[in-house]
Amino acid sequence: MDKILTLIIPTYNMEKYLRYCLDSLIVNGEGMDALEVLVVNDGSCDGSLTIAREYAREYPQTFRVIDKENGNYGSCVNRGLKEATGKYVKVLDADDSFDTGNFSQFLDFLQKVDADLVVSDFVVVNEDRDITRIFDHEFPCGLLSIDDVCTTKDFSHIQMHAVTYRRSILLSLSYRQTEGISYTDQEWVFTPMVGVKSVCHFNKCVYKYLVGREGQTMNPAVKAKRISHACQCVYAMSRAYEQYKNSVSDQLRLYFHGRLYYMIKEVYVSCFLNYSAQNKKVLRQFDATLKSISQEAYDLVSTGNSNYIAFWRSHPNLSPVLIRWVSRCYIRCVVKK
Repeated sequence: MDKILTLIIPTYNMEKYLRYCLDSLIVNGEGMDALEVLVVNDGSCDGSLTIAREYAREYPQTFRVIDKENGNYGSCVNRGLKEATGKYVKVLDADDSFDTGNFSQFLDFLQKVDADLVVSDFVVVNEDRDITRIFDHEFPCGLLSIDDVCTTKDFSHIQMHAVTYRRSILLSLSYRQTEGISYTDQEWVFTPMVGVKSVCHFNKCVYKYLVGREGQTMNPAVKAKRISHACQCVYAMSRAYEQYKNSVSDQLRLYFHGRLYYMIKEVYVSCFLNYSAQNKKVLRQFDATLKSISQEAYDLVSTGNSNYIAFWRSHPNLSPVLIRWVSRCYIRCVVKK
């Protein structure tokens, strides 16, 4: 039976969560035959590989283990894309899971639709698997044009948890994520959109996103330590923007502006709030590199609610105390608005 969906699961030292993740993918009926699960073990030092191989033995028609040397998140996605066979492809983090019942219906839904991008709802859960937040995407029913939805509020802030692509779109773009860094999920909701023409919505929760795990990349302390990763991600996105900006619609170009604005601002804010001689050096290098790659991306954060960045660009030698004070004042003003 042809595979309708390939799930790529990047896995590094996730033995505490992996079994729960894989159990959530066990569905009834023919769904298992239509599903391909690629567990990409990224050089784990714990029992992740052993657990993954258990599922591959029990469900050989569905689960396959790819064991590779450590190369971080993007390398796992790239390897999975290279070996995927499904019509559609989705990424599932090994510490997250799916709503099993809704996932079964999602597989049926994919059998019946023909879209470049399928958006599904998701929830945020804590370590006890209690739902703490729900993300419903309020899109009309049926097949939609990307231009009709890409600048809407629901879509402009879309996260990787909601996204399922037609695999041929990724192949046509020779899509690859940056390897060796974190935060490439932002690339996943950026560059592939160039090839998307049609969109449809599955209006039930599929993905259950775990927040609160120690060491999680979205933890502010972890983000501060990995600011160079965020910089590399911005560079990759800015290069992609420069490559494709003249071949996409005005609406999609605005979508790209929004994604770039968010990532660029994150770099500055993280450095400002942890300002030091080292972060000053990081920002100067980031500022110069970004400008050399894309003047347009560089200019996105020079006005409006990000004018504290323009202020720093004009006064890069201010003391760390004053920089932190100015940035906090502007951030508080933005929050109040």
